Amino acid sequence: MKTMMMLSNCLRRCAFVVTLLAAAPALAAEPPAGASADAQQLARTRAHEGLKLYGADRWQEAFDAFQEADRLYHAPTLVLYMARCQRKLGNLEAARALYEQVLDEALPEDPPPAFLEARRDAETELAGVRAALKPPPAAPAAPAPQAGGGGSLLPAGLAFGLGAVGLGVGAATGIVSLSKVSDIKSQCDGRRCPAELQGDADTATTLGHVSTVGFIVGAASAAAGVVLLVVRPGGDGAPDAAGAAPRARRGVVWSAGVGLGGVALQGSF
Repeated sequence: MKTMMMLSNCLRRCAFVVTLLAAAPALAAEPPAGASADAQQLARTRAHEGLKLYGADRWQEAFDAFQEADRLYHAPTLVLYMARCQRKLGNLEAARALYEQVLDEALPEDPPPAFLEARRDAETELAGVRAALKPPPAAPAAPAPQAGGGGSLLPAGLAFGLGAVGLGVGAATGIVSLSKVSDIKSQCDGRRCPAELQGDADTATTLGHVSTVGFIVGAASAAAGVVLLVVRPGGDGAPDAAGAAPRARRGVVWSAGVGLGGVALQGSF
């Protein structure tokens, strides 16, 4: 497959050069005044050199060669390759102008197939260049700040984060505790268990307590997060009807206490 593609590209380039300058009457534009057979041969030579440089990714040198060949004897196929060189060099505006030149050029009544192919390629490649030149969509404007700021969301975010950690710890330790209890029960005979399992039993009990505390702290923090989300401490008050300066809203101070079987939340405004 790779060999077939290389052969196809080679044949295409050969057809480009042969059609480009093989016969003077077939060229699209009138030759420059005083163009001679020597000028045509030199143009053919420079076009060959341009193709070699283009295939070697030497875009600027290839462009110079195609440009010189086009000055000696004009053809839209040369302009097409000049546009491709500019596109490879990243000069999209220059490439667009050259592609548009190929499309705007009037062809003879019976143009060579390479000229028609050059026009089709220019149309396809120009669409890609125009798309690349389109400016990126503007970022949406930031919303205007409202009178009397609503306060910070950071306390609520921290409370929700602590709640998530607490619930996660409670769930993880609870699962481990239940697993250990299940293992212990499987090794006991009714209500009598081997003495060597006492350490595992103590660990399971401790994990159970940690799980309980984790769930309590997680629930308390989540509740505090909901309150802080609504209150948003630190916001400025709105000005009164007389135009007086707004009074700063008092901060909210929270305290939480965890006891056996319960949790206490207090807040002062």
